[in-house]
Amino acid sequence: MMHTRGVLSLAVLAASEHPIRNDIVERINSRNGGWTAALPEENPLSALSEDEIRGMMGLLNATVTRSSNSLGSKLHDIPTSFDGRSTFSSCQKSVRDQANCGSCWAFGAAETLTTNLCVLGVSSSVLSPQDLISCDSGNHGCNGGTLPGAWDFIDSNGLVSDSCMPYASAEGEEPACSPVCTGDGGEMTTSKCPVPSSFLTSDEAIQAAVMTVGAVEVGFTVYEDFMNYKSGVYKYTEGMALGGHAVKIVGWGQDYAAGFYWIVQNSWGSSFGENGFFKIVNWKVDHDSAIAIGGGFACVSGPQPSPPSPAPAPETCEDIVSYCSDYDHTGCAAATYVVPVCKKTCGCCDDFLAPSYCSETAVVV
Repeated sequence: MMHTRGVLSLAVLAASEHPIRNDIVERINSRNGGWTAALPEENPLSALSEDEIRGMMGLLNATVTRSSNSLGSKLHDIPTSFDGRSTFSSCQKSVRDQANCGSCWAFGAAETLTTNLCVLGVSSSVLSPQDLISCDSGNHGCNGGTLPGAWDFIDSNGLVSDSCMPYASAEGEEPACSPVCTGDGGEMTTSKCPVPSSFLTSDEAIQAAVMTVGAVEVGFTVYEDFMNYKSGVYKYTEGMALGGHAVKIVGWGQDYAAGFYWIVQNSWGSSFGENGFFKIVNWKVDHDSAIAIGGGFACVSGPQPSPPSPAPAPETCEDIVSYCSDYDHTGCAAATYVVPVCKKTCGCCDDFLAPSYCSETAVVV
């Protein structure tokens, strides 16, 4: 049995009504829950059909074992707030719009790598999501992709510049992979991470990477209410799950009411949310949207914030979602995406006796 709450799901749940509508907006704004919904007539996404909205959710499930060049799970020297948009202001590019294509996985990866390489001084070019959409045969173009798959392609091939291969899938078309530049007619030059990309296995590691290279690509589950987001710190309140979405974390902060939140760049154009960005509470508070619960990816090279001394106490091993009771060890082995949120049920609390699937890093993306 596959659940959508707490994990990102391939399943697209049919909504009986359009997710952008007055009754949702009125309920959100009447709750004073820390974020504001846009009126439908002001929402740039309201003109899209239900199918078009669901089609934008292009992040698919994946499990992967990824240990090389992985940052530690606990780091210190991390401030209570950080905004890579100001710290690395010279590396900030325009917010883009994936439009009518489930290419969020490609945009998140290309834009994260663009920022990473700029901060590292490797490249100042805006890199091409179309390169991934058209040339990454391990993913599915406008029909979705995975973060591990995207970053494996980047490690192997790099990405060309956006001027070399401009975005051509706004209407859902997927041009064939071209051996020459389709845009500026220039030389087909790729940019890639100088080291293997990093799989970031904890919130602290994601923070350390953002402080070091400006951005990390992560995933979360989009619900109906999120489609109405205008401003504030988002937390799931109501509505069906529409699918998985890949985005780019660029910072974090603290809110008096909401507590810790991530600052996130979206790929739905600059008219969405806070000039194309949004704030969202962490997965430990919002198990439904579950942003970054499965970690994230970035090109990280150079010194990191140093590990603490003495080492912190280990985190409590527990189940953090209610549906864990639906699983046993056989179910956990067959659906390893539940392991990060059902560690106790899955038997992953005792390192010595833990089943073999516990040693495999389950990445929910």
